[in-house]
Amino acid sequence: MLPFAFSSVASDHIDCDSLLVVDKDDNHAVKYNQIDELVGVLHKSARSFSVAIKCRDSASSPELAKAWIGVDVHAWHKHIAYQAAAYALLKTVIEARFLLSGEHRSEVSSVHKIISPKVSMLLESVENQLNGRDQNLAKWFKVVKLPLLEGLFTPLLKRRSAEHDGSGVAVIFLAICCCVSVQKLGTQRVSCSKFTRSIPNIVGQLMDLSHSLAPIDKLHSLATVAGVEQQFLLYFGAKVLPNKDSQEMLFWIGLVQKKLSVAFQRESVISKIHIFHNKQDLEKDLATLGLFAFLGNRTRLFLSGMGIKDLDEQAKDFLSYLECGSLFIYPDLSSLRVYQHFMEVVAEEIKWLDLYAAVPCISHHERRRSKQHAIQAEKEIILSAVFTVCFDMFSGFAHFSNSTQQSPDADMVAFLDRSRNLLTICLEDYWAAYYRSGELLKYAERFIPQAIIPFGNQGTTNVSALNELLKKSADLMAMGIRVSPHCDSKSSNGDGMEAITIVKSPCSSETKPLHDNMFRNYSNKLLSMSFDILIGTRLLFIDISIASGLLLKQIRGHMLTERERKKLRRTLADFVSVIPVTILMLLPVSAIGHAAMLTVIKKYIPCLIPSPYSPERLDIVKQLNRTKKMEVKSWSNL
Repeated sequence: MLPFAFSSVASDHIDCDSLLVVDKDDNHAVKYNQIDELVGVLHKSARSFSVAIKCRDSASSPELAKAWIGVDVHAWHKHIAYQAAAYALLKTVIEARFLLSGEHRSEVSSVHKIISPKVSMLLESVENQLNGRDQNLAKWFKVVKLPLLEGLFTPLLKRRSAEHDGSGVAVIFLAICCCVSVQKLGTQRVSCSKFTRSIPNIVGQLMDLSHSLAPIDKLHSLATVAGVEQQFLLYFGAKVLPNKDSQEMLFWIGLVQKKLSVAFQRESVISKIHIFHNKQDLEKDLATLGLFAFLGNRTRLFLSGMGIKDLDEQAKDFLSYLECGSLFIYPDLSSLRVYQHFMEVVAEEIKWLDLYAAVPCISHHERRRSKQHAIQAEKEIILSAVFTVCFDMFSGFAHFSNSTQQSPDADMVAFLDRSRNLLTICLEDYWAAYYRSGELLKYAERFIPQAIIPFGNQGTTNVSALNELLKKSADLMAMGIRVSPHCDSKSSNGDGMEAITIVKSPCSSETKPLHDNMFRNYSNKLLSMSFDILIGTRLLFIDISIASGLLLKQIRGHMLTERERKKLRRTLADFVSVIPVTILMLLPVSAIGHAAMLTVIKKYIPCLIPSPYSPERLDIVKQLNRTKKMEVKSWSNL
């Protein structure tokens, strides 16, 4: 039988150069993607394995008899073929010491230690399935077929390694590419769930290994060339904060600004801003505003997810201005349609930037709460983390501006200073709640900065006072708030934050009857729901209008961007899902009945709720409306 296997493989020669994948971006520049190339070789090597198995079984009369009655006699080895191909690829990359020069071969040993335990699961799966058919098949695979499959990948890996002079980091990224290409085959093809679930962990360990050998900017360049930039950004984007390496912080802020500038140009955001600025300054300003709008948006979502729903006015002002303050610099952004477009581009382009991934209290989000709101101790830990993250972003951007000599213009400096003023006020109120006596409050005031640091002035960037205040917040997070401090009544009713108490206060003799409170609560909920429906309907009509324009654009032969295609698909899905909800709303029932139906749908069938009515999109509109009402001029005196 062996001659059949050898002849079938010999005739199945793979020209790796023919698998080069050429893709064109919006500028019609040619891109090279190693992942697609590896996936192509995996498909052909799996096909080679299947051909060899068919040749071995071709003389088997029972199989031939089953084939006559319409049974797919080769279905059993289709999944094995992809497992065998994946194993051959990964075995080649972890044992191919020829890929490296002598001084870098220790990196291959490290790669071997990371990948080998997981790859053994693939080999075990292949051998078990082959032995189930024929005890000689497993031996045939290891002795005859496996070396041939490895030979298909060796020239490709050699060529890719030679392009980077056999550096250790480049070979680590080759291993990452191999893992990602196997993952791209899909769980159905590979059909080894334990291994496919372990791939993200393997990629993470390889990323950490590469980071120990090279700076982050070089790693990003290698990842981009290799076609694993998205995996690189998703992994390291969760490690941006906290970051003690100032050079890395410069890289990340610069990368975010570059990506946002390119995205705003590609998605035609620039053309919707009618302002007398040159194009380069406009792109830079919008990229900066997009970064801080993203910070405000993610902070608001983080607090909401952690159950913090009773922020004081100072904190609400800070988050609103951070997220929507751009409309005071560029009035065109006050339009709901333009601002929604702006935020969609920002969220899509830098969604990999997870600012709160490293926050210790993120575990609160995972556990089930017995209460809807966070208790006071949890709230203080969470707010401490939020203020630390926001301050780190402001400090990082100030350092970026000074290091790159790219001082913002007067409007941007005013925006950044006002944002930082509001952050300082939040910190003052935050710490005021911790001190019951006047002596301790005076002690706390020594750590509160008296002046706000201007962003374009390198000579006045003394941030020691605010740093000290944030250091106290970090210490608070580390301690975990063993004892929750009590606030006196003046602080909780005045400028300080309202404390969430876990002790029920006695009922006052002046409390209104229970049915009055129930009626008031119901009226407020009904009014809020009606307002949400009104906003959602407005967003839905805006989406339909935009989708109509995108359809016309496509009919005229213009290419849609990836974001536009997603937008079009989402709007079509929303339009379909709004029909059954509308029918339910037209039923002749009372307002209470409609409210009850909506509540049930939201809880049990959320997929029926169109995205314009989702809390995420409704909250953005509410933030925009709140920001429009803010008294910005009064902040110049802060």
